[in-house]
Amino acid sequence: MIQVSEVTWESFENEYRDIGGFLWEDSNSEPGYTLCDWYFDLQEEVEILYAKTEPVAETIENNLSKLDDLREKGFYPCGAFFFELGYFFIEGLDLNHSPLPEGTPLLQYSIYKRKKRIKYPNPSSLHFGKMELKNSSVLWNKETYLERFEKTKQALLLGESYELNLCFPVSLSIEGDMFLYYQSLKTKQKTKYSVYYPFSETRTLSLSPELFFEVQGEKIQTEPMKGTILRGFTSKQDKDYKIKLQSSDKERAENVMITDLYRNDLGRIAKQGTVQVTDLFLVKGLETVWQMVSKVEAKLRNAFAWYPILMALFPSGSVIGAPKKRSFEILRELENTNRGLYTGSLFVSEMLDGVPWIRSNVSIRTLYLKKDENLWKGNYGVGSGITVLSDAEAEYLECLSKLKFITNPIPSSFEILETIRFRKGHYFLKELHLERMEQTANRLGFPFSKQKAEATLKTLTDGSHDTTLRLRLLLGERGEFRGEKFNFSKPKKRPTIRLGLASRPVDSKDLFLYHKTTNRSFYNEILEECKTKSIDDCILFDQENRILETNIRNLFLRKGKFWYTPSLETGGLPGVFREALIRKGWVKETLLFQSDLLEADEILVGNSLRGFERVDLVF
Repeated sequence: MIQVSEVTWESFENEYRDIGGFLWEDSNSEPGYTLCDWYFDLQEEVEILYAKTEPVAETIENNLSKLDDLREKGFYPCGAFFFELGYFFIEGLDLNHSPLPEGTPLLQYSIYKRKKRIKYPNPSSLHFGKMELKNSSVLWNKETYLERFEKTKQALLLGESYELNLCFPVSLSIEGDMFLYYQSLKTKQKTKYSVYYPFSETRTLSLSPELFFEVQGEKIQTEPMKGTILRGFTSKQDKDYKIKLQSSDKERAENVMITDLYRNDLGRIAKQGTVQVTDLFLVKGLETVWQMVSKVEAKLRNAFAWYPILMALFPSGSVIGAPKKRSFEILRELENTNRGLYTGSLFVSEMLDGVPWIRSNVSIRTLYLKKDENLWKGNYGVGSGITVLSDAEAEYLECLSKLKFITNPIPSSFEILETIRFRKGHYFLKELHLERMEQTANRLGFPFSKQKAEATLKTLTDGSHDTTLRLRLLLGERGEFRGEKFNFSKPKKRPTIRLGLASRPVDSKDLFLYHKTTNRSFYNEILEECKTKSIDDCILFDQENRILETNIRNLFLRKGKFWYTPSLETGGLPGVFREALIRKGWVKETLLFQSDLLEADEILVGNSLRGFERVDLVF
C-alpha cells in the first residue's frame, strides 16, 4: 500500500522547483485534485540516438536489461520510448536498414533514487503567470491531407492493411514556464495518465488519456483507445454525440480490429487461456471529445522484463493499424517524417510489495519541446484511424479537434450556479433547477449529489418560511456546495423591460453560453453596453441572425394563438422557467429571427425568479 500525502499547491510547487523530477499524474479520478507519483533524486540520464555505424540494437537491448536490474535493486527507472523504436521491436523490420536519419531519438530514460505519492489541489489560472502559445501551425494543409488520405484508402482497398492510423505534425512555439504550462493544460484535459518529464534540454508534457499497459506482478492490462467524436455544447447534443459514437459501424469496426490486435499481441507473452477482453466499446468523456475504449488483460507467462514485453506490444496497435508490420511500413511512406515521441510511450517502473509495478501510456496529446532562446519549440502530432468506411473530410476534422485542448483558452475558475426563488416554504421549480445543475455538472466534469444540494438549500432557508428569498446555489469542481441568500420581492404590477439588440453576435463555440455558471464574462459585457444605451437588457443572436435569449431572461413570442420560444442550439441558456412552459405544452421551441420580433403579436420575457415581464422593444 502506497501512502498518500495531501499537500497544498504552493508547497508542492516550491518543493518541485527545488528538486525537480518525473511526474506521473491522475487528474481525472478525484475532481479538483491531482494524484501524483513523483520520482526524484536523479542518479543518471541516458539517451540513445540512431546511428548507422553503431551497434544501436545491441545498445537498446543492454539498456532494457539495465532498466530491469535497477528496478529490482530498488531504483525508479522512468522514461520515454520513441515511435521509431518500432523498427527495432516489430517483427520483420530491421533497425540497421531503416530510413531513419542519423541522430533520431529512440530512447530516453532517467534513474531516480526516491519516490513519493502526493495529492494536491489543481491550481487556478491565477497561478500560471505569463504564458503564451506563440505559434500553432498545422504542417499538412487540407489538400495535403486529402491527397495522402486517398493513398491510405487505396492501400486499404488493396488489402495491404485493415486499418491505418494516419498522422501529421503541428508545429508549436510557446513562451513561458513549461511546468506551469503543463499545469494549465491539465485544466483543459484531465486524464489518468498525464506526465511531466524534464530531460536534459527537453521538456515532455503529456496529457494522454490512453493506457498502453500496466503490469502488477503477473497481471498485465491494456486499454486500447480507438474511436473519437467531439463533445456537444448542450447536454442533449452531448448525449446525442455519445450515442452516435457508440452506434457508429465505422468506429466500432476500428475498435474491434485494434482490440483483436492487442489480444494477439498479448497472446505472445501470456499464459495460455488467460487473455480476455473485459470491456468492449466503453465511451469515456474528455473535455473536448468522447473516446471509445476497450480493455484487454492477461497473466504473464514469465516474470516481467522490458525486452519481451516491448517485442510483443510496441508500438501500440491503436496508433498504427493492423497488421502491425505492413501498416507501420505504409505509414512511414505516407507520412515521410519521424513521429518522434508522439504515439510512442512514457513509462514509470518500480517494485511494489516485492513485485514489478510498471505503467506506460500511449503518448498522444503530447508535446515534446526544446528551448530555443526565449521560446520552447517542438511538434505536436494529431491523427485518426482510417478504414474503408472512413470519410476524408470527417477524419481531417477529427484530427483538428484533437488540437483543441492546446488552442482553447485556459478557463477561469468557476462554479455551477442556480438561482432559485423561495417563498412560503416552497422552492419554485426546484426539481428542474437541480436537474439542470446535474446536467451541467455531468458535461463539465463536476461531481453532483442531489442529497447534498437539497441539504444546502435547507440550511439556507431554515427559519425563513414566511420570507421570500433569492437563493444562489453554487457547486464547485470538487463537488462542494455553498449557498447565498437575499431578500426578494416581486413587484405587484408586472414591469415592462426596455429591450434592445446586442451589439454583436454570440460565439456559438463558447461552451459557457449553454450552461449556467459564474463564468458570465460575455453576458456581463453586453449588460454594461445596455446601460450605456439606457435599456434594461439585450436580445442575443447568432451569426445567422437567429435570436436566442436575453442576458438574464428567456424570450417568448406570440403569433396568433400560439406562443414560441427561440431554439437555443447555437447558443443561449435554456432557462428553467422556459423548460417548465415547454413541458406543459404552453410554448413551442422553434427557430426565430430578428424579423420575427417585428412580426410578433406580443412579446414577453421571463425567468424562474421574476416570472413573466412585458417588453418595450428599443431598436
